[in-house]
Amino acid sequence: MSTLNNSVQYVSVIRPGEKVAKLVKRMHYVSFVGMFRSDLFEGLCVGHAPKKCRICGKWFLTTNARHTKYCGGYAPGDKLHRTCRQIGNLKGREQRELADDHPLKQIYEKRLNTINRYVKRGTLDAELAEVMKKLAKDKMLQALCNVAYAKGDYEKEIGQAALKKEAQKNL
Repeated sequence: MSTLNNSVQYVSVIRPGEKVAKLVKRMHYVSFVGMFRSDLFEGLCVGHAPKKCRICGKWFLTTNARHTKYCGGYAPGDKLHRTCRQIGNLKGREQRELADDHPLKQIYEKRLNTINRYVKRGTLDAELAEVMKKLAKDKMLQALCNVAYAKGDYEKEIGQAALKKEAQKNL
């Protein structure tokens, strides 16, 4: 399959309303398929990726590099004519917590990275670090199950100083 059915030029252009020239890429295509293929790969480079909606099963393109699960189309069989995103949001906490970018998991991952960094620097004992990691994971799992804990003491208890103090008690 040949991808050489386009020509690329880099030119300086002054856009309307701007005073400074910018370097832009101008592409000319021989065929529609070549333009479509090029557009797909350009999109993949900036974070647009094809995904399959978990509700309707249709394919859609994500508009940012986030872990989007649902498309913006109408959900099949919904009498209120809601979108798949709205239905997915109504599915509740148990569906959202499975996402890798869940805020509670991000806090946990940040804490693990900090612990690993301290171990590599030699400022934290490896045995103490393992106890701290286990405590952090337990607290994250508890926060995912208990909304009151997640909104209350979770961030304070998973802090570096609090984890270290509790881990030293457990040793």
